[in-house]
Amino acid sequence: MKSFLTTIFFFTLLVAKAQTVDLSKQFKNMVPRAIGPSGMSGRITSIDALHDNTNTIYLGAASGGVWKSENAGNDWKPIF
Repeated sequence: MKSFLTTIFFFTLLVAKAQTVDLSKQFKNMVPRAIGPSGMSGRITSIDALHDNTNTIYLGAASGGVWKSENAGNDWKPIF
């Protein structure tokens, strides 16, 4: 039983040591970049959100409609 516990102890040390990674060295040359569209185009002409409640978003469509979301863009309802 004692040798079993000793084996488990050393195995735990090895696993804990193997999981330490210095991410600053791994990603030091990585530069953030935008991966989405560079500008709005198509049917959406403007987007605005409230400063005191960023979950409320207004969206203007090229067809003249105005839409509102109160849950950060998950659901939209027409208001104009």
